[in-house]
Amino acid sequence: MTEGKAEIVQGARLLPAVALLTLALLVLTVFLLYQGIVDHNALVAAKAAQEQPLQQTQQVKTQLTALATATAKLSEQGHAGAKQIIESMQREGITVKP
Repeated sequence: MTEGKAEIVQGARLLPAVALLTLALLVLTVFLLYQGIVDHNALVAAKAAQEQPLQQTQQVKTQLTALATATAKLSEQGHAGAKQIIESMQREGITVKP
């Protein structure tokens, strides 16, 4: 009978350790989940903050392309100032198609 009591005593000592380990893993899992949610929200906010500047950049790019195309057309029509601009752009490695 003493062996049965010894096993019960050892099991009783092991139970708090297992419970503590389980609790620690649960707390770690909850913390990592919370941290992931916080990081996700921060990334969503950063992306949203970049949307307006990105749209403005696209608008400026469109305007610049239209201006360069119009300048190239003027250059083809013989406008001296437009020819100089197109030549300068070509020296810089910028190709403009009319």
